[in-house]
Amino acid sequence: MELKTLSKNHVNKLLDFELKNKEWFESFIEPRHKDFYSHSGVTKHIDYLLNQINSGNAFCGIVIKNNVIVARANLKNISDQKAYVGYRVGKEFTSKGVASYCLKQLIHIGKNKLNLKQLNAQVLNNNPASMHILHKFGFEAIGTTANFLKLNNKQLSCTELVLNTHNK
Repeated sequence: MELKTLSKNHVNKLLDFELKNKEWFESFIEPRHKDFYSHSGVTKHIDYLLNQINSGNAFCGIVIKNNVIVARANLKNISDQKAYVGYRVGKEFTSKGVASYCLKQLIHIGKNKLNLKQLNAQVLNNNPASMHILHKFGFEAIGTTANFLKLNNKQLSCTELVLNTHNK
């Protein structure tokens, strides 16, 4: 497994990854706009993310295994030495250490390459596996927002977590 910075060269592989896992992801998070699921939609998405990277507001990566994208890993909303971590793992790669790999790499990049002092995460209450991984790496819950969003006709709460990287 290898974490690579997202680039325009990844359009086709990223589209394949997103299409293959669309239903899986939408069982946990809000669906993407239907226009996203096309070559031009993913190209626009990558262009937007590359602008975020180039302006210092994000790190956006993909995890490759056997020349296939198995996960995405991001640091977003970078400011004041803080950022939000996020990752999405393809359905067939869950429970295989991929999410732990993503989070470990994001913590390393945030602390050692971007000099971030704090990482935040948000987890919906329908995703206990992600909550478990965040706790495993030392993230601590700092609050919960009830009725954060409605997904698949269910109201979901969202827990905010924090990791102070200068202690790690």
